[in-house]
Amino acid sequence: AEMAKGTRPRADSRVGRLTSSNRSVTPRVSMSAFAISAAAPAVAPAKARVARTGIKARAAPVRRSVRAAATAEASADTAASASGTKKFYFCVANADFMLNDENNEHFPEVLRERRRFYRETSKEQDFWVVPNPSFLDAMPDVAKKIRQPCVAVVTTDKVWNDFVKLRLDRVYKGAIEGNAEECLASKSLIAADAFAAPDPAKWTAPYNKYAPGWWEAFYPGNENA
Repeated sequence: AEMAKGTRPRADSRVGRLTSSNRSVTPRVSMSAFAISAAAPAVAPAKARVARTGIKARAAPVRRSVRAAATAEASADTAASASGTKKFYFCVANADFMLNDENNEHFPEVLRERRRFYRETSKEQDFWVVPNPSFLDAMPDVAKKIRQPCVAVVTTDKVWNDFVKLRLDRVYKGAIEGNAEECLASKSLIAADAFAAPDPAKWTAPYNKYAPGWWEAFYPGNENA
């Protein structure tokens, strides 16, 4: 009992000394999440650089293709100008549908408003109404689909030609290349009295029908009419 009483304090003191020694030799170290993230290697910029390099590599062929297409188009335009030819776009349909159909009553106003805009902005007119166009002789497959007599709206503006197609719908859209004399030539004109006058009893629109022959003002050579 005496021995037990004498050794217990000594064992406790040794344990105490050992614990104290361990704390002094091996201190605990703790790092905050901020310190850990700050110490981690920054890899994101490298990934971003690789991604940007990949995008540039993919974009380079596209840019070269666009430049090549633009160069080819410019070369074609230069060649056409040197030879005195142009590209003309057209929408062609039966004359009665194009000039007299009540569903197209808005069309004369479209032409008049466009001409007015050109005059106000001092822009040279680039659209015409061509009755029975001669260029259809070189397009027998197209000509046989269109009831005669026919009329074409011809322009050098491709975007506006697309607009005419959308507005009139039931027309044939195409393009030809040549000089103005060839592309705007007519085999015969459409007379002002080519269509019978509408029956007033059947005319239900809130406005009067456009005067017969309104289209003559848009024939080639009548730009100042």
